[in-house]
Amino acid sequence: MKHLLSKKAGIIFIAVQFLITVGFIGLILYINMFLLKYTAVIAGVLIFIMLYTFFSQMSKRLYILGRVISGIFCVLMLVGGGYLWRGYGALSNMSDSNVKIDELSAIVLAGDPAQTIDDVGDYSFGIVSVMGREYTDSMISSVQTDLGKTVNTVEYDDMLSLVDALYAKNVGVIIFNEAYREMVKEQYEDFDTQTRVLGSHQVQTVVEVEEEEDIDFEELKKPFIMYLSGIDVYGELSQTSRSDVNIIAVINPETEQILLVNTPRDYFVPLSISNGVRDKLTHAGLYGVDVSIETLEMLYDIDIDYYMRVNFSGLKNIVDALGGVKVYSDYTFTSDWGPSFKKGYNKVNGKEALAFCRERHHFPDGDNQRGRNHQHMIAAIMDKATSPKIITKFSKLMKSLEDSFETNMKIKKITKYVKYQMAENPNWNIDSVSVTGSGGYEWCYSIREAPGRIIPWIMYEDESSVEKAKDAIQTILDGGKLNSDKNKKDKAKETKQPDKTKKPDNNN
Repeated sequence: MKHLLSKKAGIIFIAVQFLITVGFIGLILYINMFLLKYTAVIAGVLIFIMLYTFFSQMSKRLYILGRVISGIFCVLMLVGGGYLWRGYGALSNMSDSNVKIDELSAIVLAGDPAQTIDDVGDYSFGIVSVMGREYTDSMISSVQTDLGKTVNTVEYDDMLSLVDALYAKNVGVIIFNEAYREMVKEQYEDFDTQTRVLGSHQVQTVVEVEEEEDIDFEELKKPFIMYLSGIDVYGELSQTSRSDVNIIAVINPETEQILLVNTPRDYFVPLSISNGVRDKLTHAGLYGVDVSIETLEMLYDIDIDYYMRVNFSGLKNIVDALGGVKVYSDYTFTSDWGPSFKKGYNKVNGKEALAFCRERHHFPDGDNQRGRNHQHMIAAIMDKATSPKIITKFSKLMKSLEDSFETNMKIKKITKYVKYQMAENPNWNIDSVSVTGSGGYEWCYSIREAPGRIIPWIMYEDESSVEKAKDAIQTILDGGKLNSDKNKKDKAKETKQPDKTKKPDNNN
């Protein structure tokens, strides 16, 4: 002991290693992502190294080796701890993303002399009377505070009527929700060039999420339904936008079955807020993710437990973080965004994955095939993300996920599903179904009939395909299995026969 006390450096090594070891083991227990047997092994190894360091410092011959080993393990624990904390923090941020953001703009015609909000104090402000009125009122209040006066407002029934009024110069400025910009441009192709934004205002709204609850391991085997929404914007994920991807994932961990149900973006259905008036499904996203969820619940007579939203940037980031994925293509084609794909499996990076998911013009079945491609991409991402090899890309993946998607599933449940995947290593069987329909032109809830407007293209609901989808959903929830097993058949076929597909043809 006297020898030990004479070695001040040794005492410092022991103290530092002890604190780092306790902190590292405490972090593993706190994030609760590892199975108990793995945690016990890690703790046992670290305690053994701790004891070796302690006794080595009492030896005249081994104390240098003990310090070297101590230093190495301290560095490993610090790096590993940072690695784990970043991953846990990313998951926590994703599950805490329970707000939606509406970006409102004060817009004038491009030739208007006004340069700032201060210049339009005497203008008439056009606003929408009902839809999103709370957001409009918030911006009007902000404008009035900045101007120090009450502004004159003129109300219109919907966003397109509001734009009509601006073009006709019935009002000088409009309060415009940017979520509608792409929809407006379908009616006014020159909207971006014929108007200018004078000022912007953000409104954040809390989205209802489930309460954090503690569940046991057996409850993780219960089936659940998740809504996968892909929004048609880059950048900030919480931004309100149309939902171009609408896939319901029905997951039964007990039977290791996943069913992906695709509903085309233009499906003509009643929205949960439209009092029976039909609209394109994609427009439900303009009113919030909760409206998209409620609309799909009405269509399929189900209860959706969770949602996950991803945008263009998010898909690219996720695929790149995974080191690329191997996705199946039903066709050989060259996308409008450049990349080409062969029939069969294709190794794609983030940019190529996005092009694959966005393409619809080169398919005889148009948007229906795009929906199937979305299902193929989800299957490819899941296949790569559940592979044991992904541990080498864990840090990069977690960093990309943090800003790439949001969910209302709470962090404790996410970590328990991670543990479940590690413990059971389920061999997921992924099946896909898509509802179909026929195309046509109809006025809808978001685009109402008015002189000069273009009647929007919609897809009429095919009731038989919806009923088949309902039956498939119930089969998975009840613990049954579907007859189709397309993914495994395709993989087997690809393995047995080398691809002899011709080079991509731009005319396909």
